[in-house]
Amino acid sequence: MKRIGEHGALVCYTLDGGRVPDTLDLDVPGYRRSQPVRTGNTATGQHQHGIYGDIFETTSRFVNCSNVLDAASAELLSRLADRCADVWRMKDSGIWELPEEQHYTNSKISCWQALARAVELADRGQLPTTCRDRWSRERDRIAEWIETHCWSDRKQTYLFYPDQDGLDASVALAVRFGFGKPERLASTLDALDRELGVGPYHYRYSGVHREEGCFLACTFWIAEARALLGQRDRAEETLREVTEALDRAVGIFSEMADPQTGRYLGNLPQGLSHLAHLMALDTLAGTDPC
Repeated sequence: MKRIGEHGALVCYTLDGGRVPDTLDLDVPGYRRSQPVRTGNTATGQHQHGIYGDIFETTSRFVNCSNVLDAASAELLSRLADRCADVWRMKDSGIWELPEEQHYTNSKISCWQALARAVELADRGQLPTTCRDRWSRERDRIAEWIETHCWSDRKQTYLFYPDQDGLDASVALAVRFGFGKPERLASTLDALDRELGVGPYHYRYSGVHREEGCFLACTFWIAEARALLGQRDRAEETLREVTEALDRAVGIFSEMADPQTGRYLGNLPQGLSHLAHLMALDTLAGTDPC
């Protein structure tokens, strides 16, 4: 909360709480001569609507675990909810930090998530109620916009973004966020398996197979989503197959894997892969998030 107050809600911060510098490519060989070798982060100057959902979901879990927001934090979060209610109509770079800004479906869902949690927090006396009704109205407008513009009747799935046919595996997170109708979400998961799945793995989004391997967190997200929708057998099957494929004895997961050879690709170890794995396991075990 201190860093948000100092710098605004950014995608990432340095370890000491500052702004992340722009990228700098270094003229040195990478692992197995991979390129580029780079410091900084391209997301430092991007806007991603997902930050709103992340912040308010974290706040909601904090309160659900019998904690109370202090007045300064509540005021800051109220201003952040107002900001989300204003900017959700804008394009952003999305969860995958893409250079082309679009009306990404996952980004809109994250804005819905943020305002839904803000309304719940206000109703519980954790946030000021001055703008509560506005947050509620914008939450419902976001949901209507998504169902109108981001759903494909022909493909029976939520799209990557409107007016194209691509898919995005991160839309599986909508189930965890509590967005949407179960039948549409289940149909979307089937489409993700069909179009982005290769063996036990999944690509991040349509077309990315030309430049990278499968993204491990996506498969764990899909397993978790199936479990939350009551598809326990399919969730367990998905989790078992990918866990067996990733068996390297030491239990460390990478960012990606080559679906043909199983070779690890990308960052190693990758915290997001492990977090997504734990979330799927906790969901199947019925673990209390506190």
